[in-house]
Amino acid sequence: METTSIIVDGHMLQVELARSPVEHMRGLMDRRQLTWNNGMLFVYPTTYRVSMWMKNTYLPLSVAFINEIRQIVHISDMQPQTTKIHRSPIAVRYALEVNQGWFKKNKVHPGGLMRFSITGNK
Repeated sequence: METTSIIVDGHMLQVELARSPVEHMRGLMDRRQLTWNNGMLFVYPTTYRVSMWMKNTYLPLSVAFINEIRQIVHISDMQPQTTKIHRSPIAVRYALEVNQGWFKKNKVHPGGLMRFSITGNK
């Protein structure tokens, strides 16, 4: 899977890119560990209300829903191996999953900005 570095409110993360529907469905399922400054950036072809769940995911994660101008609009903590739906409150273009607590520890809140460069996306 393709990886890239992104900056979230001044904090660098190394992320895997999930661009295709298959990659979106797979996400971080079946992972047993995720290094602290790593994550997964879900890139969608257009904006819409994204839904995430944790079935077959063994790590507690947090997800940030991010709009087209790369601003965080909502952050949700997700518990492992649950089917609870975590849905973006508005249409978004990106979702970023990291270890649970990463956003809190780094004082990243809704309104925070993300910077990155991905080939094929603006």
